[in-house]
Amino acid sequence: MGLAISDNRRFLIRDDGQPFFFMGDTAWELFHRLNREEGEKYLRDRAAKGFTVIQAVALAELDGLNTPNPYGHTPLVNNDPTKPNEEYWEHVDFLVEKANQLGLFIGMLPTWGDKWHPKWGVGPRIFNPENARAYGAWIAHRYRQRNIIWILGGDRNPEVVELSVKLDDLELPQEAREAAEKEIERLNRMSPASAEYNVSRNYLDWLLELPWSSQTEDSLNIRQAATILDEDHFDL
Repeated sequence: MGLAISDNRRFLIRDDGQPFFFMGDTAWELFHRLNREEGEKYLRDRAAKGFTVIQAVALAELDGLNTPNPYGHTPLVNNDPTKPNEEYWEHVDFLVEKANQLGLFIGMLPTWGDKWHPKWGVGPRIFNPENARAYGAWIAHRYRQRNIIWILGGDRNPEVVELSVKLDDLELPQEAREAAEKEIERLNRMSPASAEYNVSRNYLDWLLELPWSSQTEDSLNIRQAATILDEDHFDL
């Protein structure tokens, strides 16, 4: 049982050419909070009700890194994305396989967003471009033969998240930081199509590009300044 894109590229189809109806139920904490018996009961119920997709998160939202699953296992060794804990993932394997047996696809989020930026969750922040690439390759390979619909985004504006990450890495005076945080929150509530969005975004770009923590050794020698100006800008 697989999915493909229709010839007119307007909808998904099953292997037999029939259109696929995405009727999803959200169970973000399926892998994290339910044991096998509870998970199977839930999946059978949703299959019987006609659902076709169950949306769940591999690295869960509710302290999914440090609070263990019902069997006492956490997903990563020392919260390292390059070191998956096999015992945790065997439980995920079971639930994915059970869902597929019941004719359900898993809408799989590889991770909740707070593992990249904890602004909207407890975190911790564990991902960087290098280990995110390694984790993504690993989880894609593990479930390559399962009926998975990969969900690689969320309901957060990525521009806002990128600005928040950039702000976290800067050493700003407290007043400037508070102003930037307030403006980022304001930007997050705006439609990107509004004119005010671009005004706010440009202001934040300027604010975050200022050399807040940089210092230079300046020369206050007026005669030297006059010499340089005469050489470079004579007669202007």
